[in-house]
Amino acid sequence: MGYDLERFVGYVNEGLLCCVCRDVLERPLQAPCEHTYCSACISSWLLHHHSCPEDRLPLDVSTLKPLYRYMRNDLNRLQIRCVNAEQGCEVVCSLENLHTHEDECCPVQVERRGLEAHLSECNFRSRECPNGCGHTLLSTDQSQHNCVAELHAEVEVMRTEMLCKVEEVRREMESRLDSQRRHMVQKESQLKSEVEELKGQLSRVMCDMRALLGAERLRRQELAEAELEKRELLELLRDLQPTRSPRPAEQTAGDHPRGDRQTSGWEARAEST
Repeated sequence: MGYDLERFVGYVNEGLLCCVCRDVLERPLQAPCEHTYCSACISSWLLHHHSCPEDRLPLDVSTLKPLYRYMRNDLNRLQIRCVNAEQGCEVVCSLENLHTHEDECCPVQVERRGLEAHLSECNFRSRECPNGCGHTLLSTDQSQHNCVAELHAEVEVMRTEMLCKVEEVRREMESRLDSQRRHMVQKESQLKSEVEELKGQLSRVMCDMRALLGAERLRRQELAEAELEKRELLELLRDLQPTRSPRPAEQTAGDHPRGDRQTSGWEARAEST
């Protein structure tokens, strides 16, 4: 069973409630479907069922894992009243320090004048282990305390926490690698599309260059042909100029005999007269 919701001060996130008892999680465990339960609640539930009580997906004890670190931190920061609040204890502490306080909180109401006598025999008064293991013990637990077992349990807890941290780091690294891998795939596809676009632009530029080079060759060919025609015309003009210049001399030379002939005719007529 979890912690009674009425004992908490302030808002409690619904994600920190057990899916079985609907109280605040106590010794929480998490399923692969990310639903959370109290350790005692889910253990008793799985004795008669083999599915998650929330979504009915298949579930087994071996698949249960500790709570995510951020959820565990949120759970430990919750403010809760002491279990002896009805007996007059007004302490409100974090859930992480609740057991430390309750182990030292005596439920007996004592008057101030009898407080010293009560403390000398109170079973809730804490004392350090006389064997030197470093644990703080109550008077009732001192006879049952085993230093080796306590240290072994503490080592197991630390090992479990370390394994949980390693698992969380591994998951976080895998998620980061997956996100980076997706980013690289997207970047690669984007670069491929940009390369293809540049190839298309380059092919179009090459086609335009070929067209310009072809037009330039045609223009040069036309200019060469025009230059050749110009030279031919100039040579033709040079050839035509000497043939035109002697013609007036020939005409003048041809006119002189006619004049002589005319003058001789007049002379003949004059002689006859």
